[in-house]
Amino acid sequence: MKPRIDLFIFADALGWASASRRRFAENLLPVRNRCETLLGYSSTCDPTILTGALPCEHRHFSFFVKACGASPFAYLRPLGILPEIIAGHHRIRNQVSRFIARRHRYTGYFQLYSVPFSKLPYLDYSEKRDIYQPGGINGGQATIFEHWQQSGKPWFRSNWRLSDPENIASARQEIEKGDVELLYLFTARLDAVMHQYGVDHPKTDAAFDQFAANLESLADLASRHYRDVRIHLFSDHGMADVRVCSDLLPRWEKLGLKFGRDYIAVWDSTMARFWFTDETVRATATAWLHGQGDGEVLTNERLAGYGCLFPDRQYGELFYLLPSGSLFVPSFLNQRKVTAMHGYAPEHPDSAAAWLSNVDTRPVTALTDIFPVMKDAADA
Repeated sequence: MKPRIDLFIFADALGWASASRRRFAENLLPVRNRCETLLGYSSTCDPTILTGALPCEHRHFSFFVKACGASPFAYLRPLGILPEIIAGHHRIRNQVSRFIARRHRYTGYFQLYSVPFSKLPYLDYSEKRDIYQPGGINGGQATIFEHWQQSGKPWFRSNWRLSDPENIASARQEIEKGDVELLYLFTARLDAVMHQYGVDHPKTDAAFDQFAANLESLADLASRHYRDVRIHLFSDHGMADVRVCSDLLPRWEKLGLKFGRDYIAVWDSTMARFWFTDETVRATATAWLHGQGDGEVLTNERLAGYGCLFPDRQYGELFYLLPSGSLFVPSFLNQRKVTAMHGYAPEHPDSAAAWLSNVDTRPVTALTDIFPVMKDAADA
């Protein structure tokens, strides 16, 4: 029997509010903290978990950005003439996404979502490399797995491209071998179920129950192979039910400004980001956005406080954020309503992530605190 194993289990969208309300895995994981998240989505949060760096340091935020120079998607311009019933079909977009990833040898997560083909020639993509592999972080930071490798301890990381059952099965195999001392398990089922059914739907309750059973099973298996089993469960953000759909995008397009000439914008599901060609256009757009009641323009002070004020404005010169429970319909990420969403102000209670463990570690109250705990485990 080996002396110790540290199981680090990532649960996409396991929010503090949902975990607390359900008293999720309370007996197994009694050390429980609200964990402050970041502005943005998993594309913002996950690199912070892996490196301990803020977004302005690791330089990951949202997927699509304004192209500086030639866009890698310029050759897709002819697809802009396709009617929406064809261009917006999920099977066609999935096929085109796979083609683009192969053509450009993107190893990171890549998906076109609902970005109009006519807008793609003005855009670039930020996560071209797999953030879980060495060299994958835009800012050049080493991930926790590079530190684990240097520690000399045997470690294992599951594959983010695979399903939860596949990843849990691979984790069980590693635990049964009894050699690994550091294990990172990636799970995303809760996120998918809540997007589809909502935060408090019976199917969501069932997904939480199944996840809790999986945790108990892993803990029991590990206790038969290790004397000291340390379990650390954490997430990147929470989730909120969508109650309001904003039609700000079609209203914006009636303003008379031309995409590509006057401005470039990316309409994420809960946040719109703009770049402008001159100060007159900027003033017109800013005044119009301030006059809309759907959300709010984020000041540079707030962006800096969130660690998301990029000096080169790579991810936008102006950010417009919806309140929790609202969704742009349509947007570049979705054409129709999604039952639940994340990507709101980090301070909103529904946005908070969770840290749940069976041992006391250094305090974890923000996503930046997770990396040091994973590094401590390698140094122990």
